[in-house]
Amino acid sequence: MQVGVAADISKANPLIGTWLLVKYVDTPENGEPEFAFGKEPVGYFIFTAGGHVAFSMMRNPPNINDPTSELDPDACIPGWYCAYFGTYDVDARSGIWVTHVQGGNIPAYLNTDQPRHFKVSGDTLVVAETYMSGGTRVNAERVFVRESAPSRRSRRIPNGG
Repeated sequence: MQVGVAADISKANPLIGTWLLVKYVDTPENGEPEFAFGKEPVGYFIFTAGGHVAFSMMRNPPNINDPTSELDPDACIPGWYCAYFGTYDVDARSGIWVTHVQGGNIPAYLNTDQPRHFKVSGDTLVVAETYMSGGTRVNAERVFVRESAPSRRSRRIPNGG
């Protein structure tokens, strides 16, 4: 009986679990892909069955010698590491989750709701959005793979930037 309950929960909420970030790219229309966190970013998104969420990602390699002085309110502070946490709601049918941000290092996100469009296929989670930046349409893609057990592999993070 417990197995059936677990199966029902996973169908209703395919996000539950730990997701390893493998790709973070923004591509401006008619432009080249931009890898804000490097071509091999490091990060995890963790969704609990109880409705809590934690996101943490960083540039690989980190640029720790570059102080963030951006005026962009959506920027992470420091710019090479982003993290936020809170609770979430998910509508699996429409492929949208909303994070109710309680804390983190993105000042503009504090105490806001952050909706995201997603698609889960097997053990791959894709978050895809289109947004405008300075009059240019940008396609954003974030790709994650489900971690079924703690990984024995580690991504070496070079010291410095």
